[in-house]
Parts: sequence; structure tokens; C-alpha cells
Amino acid sequence: MIRIESRELKQHMILGQDIYNSLGVLFIASGSILTRLMIENICDMNIDAVDIIEKEDSTGKSVVIVDHKVQVKYEETVLRFKSLFKGVKFGGKLISKDVEQILGPLVDEVMTNDQITKKLWQIRNCDEYTYDHCVTVSLASALIGKWMGYDAPKINELALAGLMHDIGKCNIPDSILNKPDALNDEEYKVMKTHATLGYVLLMNGKGFSESVLKGVYEHHERYDGSGYPNGLKGEEIHPFARSIAVADVYSAATSNRIYRKRMSPFLVAKLILENQFGYLDPEISNLFLNQISSFYIGSIVKLSNG
Repeated sequence: MIRIESRELKQHMILGQDIYNSLGVLFIASGSILTRLMIENICDMNIDAVDIIEKEDSTGKSVVIVDHKVQVKYEETVLRFKSLFKGVKFGGKLISKDVEQILGPLVDEVMTNDQITKKLWQIRNCDEYTYDHCVTVSLASALIGKWMGYDAPKINELALAGLMHDIGKCNIPDSILNKPDALNDEEYKVMKTHATLGYVLLMNGKGFSESVLKGVYEHHERYDGSGYPNGLKGEEIHPFARSIAVADVYSAATSNRIYRKRMSPFLVAKLILENQFGYLDPEISNLFLNQISSFYIGSIVKLSNG
């Protein structure tokens, strides 16, 4: 640990102590990666200095750990996926090994980084919604697989299905895909074909397992039977698709869109709770909510009364 004056704090430093507010409530948890807002609040609380995690470099000198590698890997993955997406749009063929190489760094973080769950809330969009969304769904799906006790190859498969879940949108007209307003009935019918289009693209590709195919094809099926394309219900839906559905809701709600800002984690949790006995698998929903509950510690919220 190293003691640093609050005015000298920088974004991405890792906090080495719990910080409590004047009421004795935990305000920012040890291990949090400092954001600009966190630093401002620490200064506003008149805290002179805080403990920051450090380590020794190759010369034996103590250095502050600045952790933004997950964000960097995320942005690299988004850019590589964007290139693949556009390649498929213009006739390129999907090969599973190529996609696995794109995903490799982020899946490694899921498997080896115990703090990745906390960092999931800190990742910020870096490109157009479609590309960010697919990568975030992949990352969240991999985490769900890890929490469900899947082995590494199966987690990799689930992450692959999560990344590819919307690949069929490369064949949806841009006028519909990027429309800032609500889709009309005819446009929505076209949009709903993306699950089938994605399935066909993977079928015509190389090396994709049946589980990945099912995950992509059925990710809009709903637990209560209200989904598409086949109106499957409950256990009829492949486990990969049920996991991706939860990750999809999480990603969509926590991303900035043209027509609305991202939701807070509290509202996302409420959204998933409200739908876990409707169109989401209740077991997977509960697992997800139980695991992400630790994210709330140290979060700053504004109550309805200001």
C-alpha cells in the first residue's frame, strides 16, 4: 500500500481501503478502480489521503498499479469484431477459429481475473451500439457460464455464441438497424429475421458447434413462449440461448442509445427481477443478480427526492 493525498489521485488507480460516509455506510469499497467522480467525492468528503495499492517493479521500486487493461482489451475486441462484422456484410465467410482469436483476451480475463465482475460496470462503450453490444453480451455470457460451473471450453463456446448472437444484423438494412425512432410493424418484422439470418451465416461458416448455433438461433425465444422465431418455451430453449437472453437485457439496459441514456445498475436489477418469471429464465436471472450484487457496494445514487 502507499498513502496518496486525495488531490494527487488519478483515474484507474486501485483503492486500497474501504471509505465510509459520515453515517458509517460503506461509500467506496477497497479494490475499486477510481473514476473521476469517485475522486471528486473523496475530495468533497475532506479526506486528506487514502491508501492505494502498489507493487514493486523489476528494479524493486514501488509503483502504483493503474488498472485499465480490461477496457483496453475490450476496445480492441470491439474494433476487431467490427472489422469481422463488416467483412461478413460484404460476403466474408465466418470461421470459428478466427472469432475465437478475437475473443481470446477477454475470455482469458473472465477465467483468470477475479475482479472482472466488478469491472463489468466500469467498461464504457467505444463504438456504435451494435458492435459494443455484441462484445458486452459475449463478456456477460462468459461470466454467466463461469458462475454456472462450466469448464473452460464450454465457457469459450458460450462467449462465442454471445458475440455472434446479432451477427445476422449485418444483413439487415442500415435504415432499419440504425433508425433512431421506434420501428414500425413492417420494419420490426424485418428486424426479427436477424436470428435466423445469423443461424444461416454460421451454418454456412466453418467450425461452429451445435450449441453455438442454437444460442444464436434461439436467443430471442422467451421462457414464457412469447419469443421468436419458433415460440419455444422453458427448457425447450437451449441453455446458451437462455443465458444470452439475460446478458442481452443487461447489455441493452446499461448501454447508451440514441434515444436514451444507460440505466443505473439498480434499475437494471429491477428490470431483470421483473422479467425473471416472464421471458427470462428465473434460475439464470437469480444467479446473475446474486453475483452482480457486489457491484452495488460503493455506487453513488441519487434518490427520487434529490
